[in-house]
Amino acid sequence: MKLHQLDLNLLLAFDALMTQRNVTRAAQQCFISQPAMSHSLNRLRQFFEDPLLVRSATGMQPTGRAQALHQTVRQALELLEQELGREDSFVPATSNRRFVLSTTDYVECVLIPPLIRRLQTEAPGVRIEIEILRDRLPEQALANGEVDLVLGFDEYMQVPGSLRTETWLTEPLAGVVSREHPVVADGINLAQLTELPHVFHSPLGTRESIVDTWLASQGLKRSISVNSQSYMSAAAIVSQSDHLLVLPHKVAVMLAEALPLKRVTLPADLPAYHLNCVWHPLHDRQPALQWLRGLLRSLI
Repeated sequence: MKLHQLDLNLLLAFDALMTQRNVTRAAQQCFISQPAMSHSLNRLRQFFEDPLLVRSATGMQPTGRAQALHQTVRQALELLEQELGREDSFVPATSNRRFVLSTTDYVECVLIPPLIRRLQTEAPGVRIEIEILRDRLPEQALANGEVDLVLGFDEYMQVPGSLRTETWLTEPLAGVVSREHPVVADGINLAQLTELPHVFHSPLGTRESIVDTWLASQGLKRSISVNSQSYMSAAAIVSQSDHLLVLPHKVAVMLAEALPLKRVTLPADLPAYHLNCVWHPLHDRQPALQWLRGLLRSLI
């Protein structure tokens, strides 16, 4: 089997078929007709002497040969895309580049506002698009450029060794309670931390945080009455109840200024969060991303 015998355009078709697992959607991805994609699949089957994708009740399923081939083909295509799309330079003042950040509401509250303020003067044409980071890190989207950077706490992210990562910030925890809270003054001790009812901010739908892990190591457990995926809704609940909300210090300061809340100190032994920036090594030297990483790092 010789490479010169293969139409390299078929590798693009193969990648689309493996990604979409559907001939029609793969054809749309490659901007060709459905019959043309079916013809490409037949040629691929002949060349590799394997069915590659087999119809099933749940859609087209890849053979073992196809799965092994796709890893190599995807890597080769990514390298080509990186080289062909390489930027010789990046001029922020004249760029209209769109950057996609996959991140949490912590970064949206704390880092994005000063970033936008800086962009207004340094790069007015640059656009920022936010995708909320879920429970799975978007490794493939980082590789193909659909997502430029991931920003999130490493306590919630499992970062594979194939990706680049930097820890940019260590963020201590603080608490907020209603300004009219009948028990809590300026701080709470460990006993109060476990006795007070909690509103748990859970942006990724998790059941526990580093607070719960730390308490468990002490043989303790807190009482969580409400789970919320939004800082603002969690804070609103706390402002009208006797609950406690534990969250990153910078967000606690912002919420205490915006709502009838007061910030309280927590036991000193509680752990802190670590904010990480994650990107794909394929784009390690891309001037635009080097500039954005440097700008975000300077803001932190």
